[in-house]
Amino acid sequence: PTYHPLDPSTLFRSTYLSVWNLNAARISLLVQTNTNINMHKPKTLGVPSSLNDAPDSARSTGPHHPLLTQIVNGVRSSKGIVMGMVMVITTVITIVSGIWVDKEAIVMSDGSTSKTNKKPSQEFLRSSLHLRSSLHDESSANGNGSSGSTGERFSGGKVRTYRGSLFQFQGVASHHQHQHQQSIFGPDLTPSDCVQWAVVTTINEPNESIFGVARLKNWCLVIVGDTITPLAKYKEMANEDGVYYLSALYQEKHLASNPFVSKMPFKSFARKNIGYLFAVTYGAKVIYDFDDDNILKPLEDNVSVPPPFLYREDVGFDKTALLRFVEPGSREQSSDIAAFNPYEFMGASHEYSWPRGFPIDSLQTTFETWGQTHTTVGDIKYSSIGVIQSLCDGDPDNDAVFRMTRPDSTKFTFNRTATSLPLLIPFKKYTPYNAQATTHLYSSFWGLYLPISVPGRVTDIWRSYITQRIMKDIGLHVVYTPPIVKHERSAHDYLADFEAEHNLYDKTTALLKFLDSWSSAAKTLPEKIIDLWIALYEHDYIGLSDVEAIEEWIKFLLSIGYEFPMPPGQLGVQEASAQVQPSVEGQPYRSSPMLEKNNGRTSKVLKIIMMTMDEWPLMKSWVLYHGYLVGFDNLYILDGSSKPECTAFLRFARDLLGANVIFTKTNLNQLESVMTSIAKDIAGASDYIIKMDTDEFLVVYNETTNTLTTSISDFLVGGLTLDGDSRVGYIQHSMPSKDVCRKDIYSTPEKFPLGEIQFIGNGWFKAVYDSKLPFGSERTITLGGHAFKVEDGRWTNFGVVHYHFRCIEIEVENCKRVLLSHGYILPSDSDNDAMTKLAGLFECSTTDACNSCDMDKGEGVASRHKAFFYLQWLACREKTAAAYYPSNSEQHHNAAMLATMQVTHELFDL
Repeated sequence: PTYHPLDPSTLFRSTYLSVWNLNAARISLLVQTNTNINMHKPKTLGVPSSLNDAPDSARSTGPHHPLLTQIVNGVRSSKGIVMGMVMVITTVITIVSGIWVDKEAIVMSDGSTSKTNKKPSQEFLRSSLHLRSSLHDESSANGNGSSGSTGERFSGGKVRTYRGSLFQFQGVASHHQHQHQQSIFGPDLTPSDCVQWAVVTTINEPNESIFGVARLKNWCLVIVGDTITPLAKYKEMANEDGVYYLSALYQEKHLASNPFVSKMPFKSFARKNIGYLFAVTYGAKVIYDFDDDNILKPLEDNVSVPPPFLYREDVGFDKTALLRFVEPGSREQSSDIAAFNPYEFMGASHEYSWPRGFPIDSLQTTFETWGQTHTTVGDIKYSSIGVIQSLCDGDPDNDAVFRMTRPDSTKFTFNRTATSLPLLIPFKKYTPYNAQATTHLYSSFWGLYLPISVPGRVTDIWRSYITQRIMKDIGLHVVYTPPIVKHERSAHDYLADFEAEHNLYDKTTALLKFLDSWSSAAKTLPEKIIDLWIALYEHDYIGLSDVEAIEEWIKFLLSIGYEFPMPPGQLGVQEASAQVQPSVEGQPYRSSPMLEKNNGRTSKVLKIIMMTMDEWPLMKSWVLYHGYLVGFDNLYILDGSSKPECTAFLRFARDLLGANVIFTKTNLNQLESVMTSIAKDIAGASDYIIKMDTDEFLVVYNETTNTLTTSISDFLVGGLTLDGDSRVGYIQHSMPSKDVCRKDIYSTPEKFPLGEIQFIGNGWFKAVYDSKLPFGSERTITLGGHAFKVEDGRWTNFGVVHYHFRCIEIEVENCKRVLLSHGYILPSDSDNDAMTKLAGLFECSTTDACNSCDMDKGEGVASRHKAFFYLQWLACREKTAAAYYPSNSEQHHNAAMLATMQVTHELFDL
């Protein structure tokens, strides 16, 4: 049945008041039996030990509602007792009337008779819509009252003034300008040269979530322990390379005297802050912020686990991410609601869903147009992205209201097909992101700080909104990605979560309005950040402890040499917009930046178009080799694979390496027009275009040594100038090897020997297209990238090492796959049926196809060499196999290619 959500703001009030009424009733009953309340037993009462001082933070629960505090303070008077009796009567009537569900679904604060995952019935939730609080909190800091028929709402008005000294950036900066602070982390730790870091805090034993991150290639992991974290297990993990464990004892011994660390409470999620600073101190460029119940998901092959990000020193953050973004002028962009709900754009399996921290009173408006999304595709530089939030499958980061009101709320999925893309959050909107599976890039490290004066269910959401406000002043975006993790959530008390999330329900809308209207005259980014936190304190969103802590946080970052993203005096930059890019079947590819002709560039830009299908593992070697030599963003790959390992690798190549990948089932008869269209789009961003196959590896002929080298970048700097289309001038074929094939017919290309280098400058094998000339009906990219129309006498020193001949079983597979795509044969054809059809293409008889068929008679047949080989294989296998493997031929290996392939696998292979 179609589920239509209840009014969210009413649902929140009624559910919260029901919990509150129950606690108040319990307190009142205690008052009647013992007028002296034992304030030293908070677990019995379900309230903080100090009613005037709720705890700053908690891992799973948080301070109770101020009204409950007032009730406890008021029970000492007869008015309090009467009020308590009213609550008792209200609760009894509710239970007797059947509005409340089975008592076991009520989770008491002392843990008795609890079933943590049992949810209130729909009947109860609907009936609760009619409940209203008639009480007035006279001690409210905001001075908000309430009518006799409704509760009160947080206004966000200023309630206090910060009296502390103001942060002086110039003094701190000049103090550390020439000498960075010595590491506070002591001599016991000597982190390796690591730029990609993951940070987690935990009180549990190591599990697959933590083991999985520890296994990531070229990543380091810091684990921040707490007072009850099992020490021995993590000390053992810390023996592994790249894993560092900061135990509670270590923190007390080495870090307690630090002004920032001393403010971080134990038994608090916010101790993660120490891990962030550890990572930044030791060279982090990227930080993956994760929780200990989020397990990294493998790709389609169920084996390869990609990292959250892949940072390369030679590229930095200059590469771009292919993604979707909301169309300018759409309802999502122009809506008056400050918050943006990404779930409806990401293929959420549950309709009318939302992430934890989304303002609950804005849900109904977003639900009215659920599914009516308007997006386009393109790319944006990573230098314009601050935070990347991954969604998660299983039990994602929804709030307690969602979990208590939805069936199967823990069986949640998002779109994670090969064609799914990240989503760029509209620049002027706010969306919550968490601390469970979030990647922070260097330019946003200043925003990693988790506040300590709010509950653990609130701290990361507050961080996300506060950070986004500053990011808007420096042109940084938030991106949501399809799930890279599965959330196997540890047991939670949903009602306790609900109470801990109270600020999210009550204050988020006011917070976003405040952030949107806030401004600062600060001249530097550090001062601007602290100005915002002071203002948040004055408007009752955080406590004084966070103002003091954020100042020490900024000082720490400055002391270790962290470079804030904007130089002093240059705040208020304009939005760096995503660029619309062309696409095939909704999948974008890069056609910019456009090159300025004759602008004195010394290096030329070469782009390669490649089509492939199920050619594993050759495909991986091809992509890594050419991406390393010409740049992954200059590769344009059309893939029709059904093998999961092919799809998995190409997703990795697109999402993390930066290749342009298009998954398509377009048959070969139509691909020529698709490739020509791509060439037309990318011509303005390139000097030359070559179309290659998966078994063709580009090299350069060295006239001095008469060898084929991998010095493509050097050749593009000064060795190549075209005035019209040309040809690849040299080729070197692989040689089939029975020895290699006996071990593994799917051996990687470098294991096969090579023949002699041949000059083919006057042939038609491979064209080098001049991008200055227009592509169209008269000038197309052919399936083989052949040089049929290139003038005689035009060739280049480009060469191709052609790994076409490897194992005959592979040759047969490839030929059959191509013929099926052309439609020459059908999957249901028997060998005899296929042989009859192929013989017809070459006008010969099947009775003696081995001798009577001539490939030249198939002129005009696309991929005729593959059709002829497969025909010969069907007609006379032994003869074809014997002719396939040479004997006593001189064999060679290309040392430069072998070295390059080894380097690329070390750098990029998962």
